[in-house]
Amino acid sequence: MKRNAIFITALLLAACTREQAHQAKENVQKKAQRVADAFDVSSPLGKPDDAKERAKQREQERFDAQWRQLQSFRAAQQAAAAQAQAAQAQAAQAQAAQQAAAQKQALNIQFVSGQKEKFKGLDFDAINNAPVNVPISGDVHGPSVLKAQVYLDRLHFSVGAIDGRWGRNSAITVWLWQRAHGLETTGDVDETTFRSIAEAAGAPPALVRYTITDDDLKGPFVHIPDDVYEREHLNCLCYETVREELGEHFHADQDFLETLNPDVKFSQLKAGDSIVVPNVRGPLTADQHDVVKVVISISGNSLTGYDAGGNPVFHAPTTVGAGYDPSPDETLKIIKIVDHPHFHYDPTLYHEVPDSMPDAHLAPGPNSPVGPVWIALSKEHYGIHGTNEPESIGYASSHGCVRLTNWDAMELQHRVSEGTIVAFVDAKGKT
Repeated sequence: MKRNAIFITALLLAACTREQAHQAKENVQKKAQRVADAFDVSSPLGKPDDAKERAKQREQERFDAQWRQLQSFRAAQQAAAAQAQAAQAQAAQAQAAQQAAAQKQALNIQFVSGQKEKFKGLDFDAINNAPVNVPISGDVHGPSVLKAQVYLDRLHFSVGAIDGRWGRNSAITVWLWQRAHGLETTGDVDETTFRSIAEAAGAPPALVRYTITDDDLKGPFVHIPDDVYEREHLNCLCYETVREELGEHFHADQDFLETLNPDVKFSQLKAGDSIVVPNVRGPLTADQHDVVKVVISISGNSLTGYDAGGNPVFHAPTTVGAGYDPSPDETLKIIKIVDHPHFHYDPTLYHEVPDSMPDAHLAPGPNSPVGPVWIALSKEHYGIHGTNEPESIGYASSHGCVRLTNWDAMELQHRVSEGTIVAFVDAKGKT
C-alpha cells in the first residue's frame, strides 16, 4: 500500500512538473510574441567592463581635445545651414547692437577672473549668487560651470549628466552654440559666450529647491542583477533607488546631487522633505516633429538635430558603441520609434556568447539596456536609445548602439519622425 502511494505520488509530481514546464514554455512564447508584436528591439550591447575601469577611462577622456581636429568640427556648415545661419547671425548682430546695454543691465551678471571655485562650504544662495569666473576652460568646477551647464540644458543644448565640472561634453556643446550664434568657436566660455547663453536662457537661478512627493517615493524600486537571465524575471527594469530616480529627473550626476545636499540621506527621504537640484528644462511630453535631420559625430561623441531651415535646435552628447562604425558619408533614416520598448537579448549578436545560449526578453524601464525609448534606423540592429548609465554618455564604451541619456532620448523621440534623416560623420580613427 505504501509502495503504491509513493508510486501514485511520483506520477502526480511528474505530471505536475510536465504541466509546469509546458506552462512555462507557453509563457515564454507568449512573452516573446508580445515583444515581436510591439517591435523586436535587438542590439548587441558588448561585454560589460569593470565599473572602476569605466570610471578611469571617462576621467582620462574628460579633457581629450582630439574632437577639435575632426572633420565636422573643422569644416564649414553645410551649405543650407550656412545660408540660413548667415542671415540669422546678421539679424541677431543688429538686434544685439541695439539691446546690448539694456540686456547687460537687466541680467546684472558679475564677472570675475582668476578665482578658484569650489562647491564645498557653499549653500544654495551662495552658489546662485556667486560671480561668474571666466574663462571657463580646463579642469575647473564650481558655480560658474554649473550655471553654464544648466543654461545650456534649458536651451536644449544638453551637456549630458550635469556635474558642475568642465570637460569634453560641455566644451563640445559650447562649441556648437558658438557656431550657431556667430561667435568665435573655441569651446571655452568667455564673457561674450556666457552672456549669449545666459540671455537666451533668461538667466534663471542655477539651483532650485524641490519638495519630495509621494510619487517620488512609491517606486517600485528593484535590484537589477548583472545576469541577463535573472533580469528576465523582473516585471520592470525600474529605478534601483530614489537617488537614481531624482538624478535622472534633474539631469544630474547622482554624486553631484549629494554634493549639493551634503546633509541629506537620500535613502531616508520622506514626502515633504526639501532638496536642492539643478534648474533644468522640463520634459517634453508632446510631439513637435521639428527635427528633420540628425547628424551624429562618431568620434566626437555628439548628436545634433537640425530644423527645416538648417538651424541646430537640439544637441546632446552621445556614445556610439564598439562595432558601430558607419562610413563617414553613410546616411540612414528613422524607421520606427518605440516608447518603453521590450528588449530581445539575442546571443547570436554577441561574439563572446555561445549561439547555443537561450534568448531572453527583458521588460521595459529606465534600467533597460536601451532605456525608455528605441529609435530604430534603416540598418539592422542600429538605433538611437537611452541608457542605464547616464554618467558614461559622451565617452568611449563598448555598450549599446547610439546612446543618449534617458532624458535626451525621450526628448528626441518627440522631435523626430519616421523618415527623419540620420547622417554619420567623423568615423573612428579618421579626421
